[in-house]
Amino acid sequence: MKSLAMLGVAALVASSASAAFTGFSVERAITAEGNTQYKIYANWDQNNAVVLNAFNFTQFSGALNARHQDNDTAEEGPGSWNPSLNGTTINRNNDSWVTASGFSTATTNDTSLDPSFSFPAGSTDRSFIPVNGGWFDATPGAPNLVLAGGSQGGYRMLLMQIVRSGSGNDPIATFGFTVGWKLAGTTTALFAGAGQSISIGVPAPGAIALLGLAGMAARRRRG
Repeated sequence: MKSLAMLGVAALVASSASAAFTGFSVERAITAEGNTQYKIYANWDQNNAVVLNAFNFTQFSGALNARHQDNDTAEEGPGSWNPSLNGTTINRNNDSWVTASGFSTATTNDTSLDPSFSFPAGSTDRSFIPVNGGWFDATPGAPNLVLAGGSQGGYRMLLMQIVRSGSGNDPIATFGFTVGWKLAGTTTALFAGAGQSISIGVPAPGAIALLGLAGMAARRRRG
């Protein structure tokens, strides 16, 4: 056991410089059905990172106003964060879910089913990782490598989709979670993203106008 552990540490040290978590990114779009869709990605600078889990979801401010339509395109309600409940592409495009399976939405990789995704009621320890919190690549199992990035470049994994009904009222909300990952060919779990804030929403026109006025006032003062 000791020699295996030493080999694991050596492999980690040797390859740690080859991949690094670079933060979260958000893409906003309006679906064909007229709803506002946000995709939240975790990003790395190389493609030898293996995603294991997303957990310790924490809401910092605002309300998600997440749409959960599940199997019924005409029904909105509390619903489920399980992506596999949305059988069609249209349903998945207009529903909110979390996953650790990249661009697919397999129920076996639904992070919301893991006891570590949401914090236990009353808990204040934001580094909490429960003993029974599982890895979605079977510790570590088959590689679930990050995929080529979008417009921001690099490499990324889709972890969460939030859809809000309609395209008008889109208030700001901030939240965060921790990503468990490892380097390909190693068995040591690494953690990233804790404490980082992810934002969705667009400021109301009045708020944008106020920001513009504040900027003008600041320039006058400097002048």
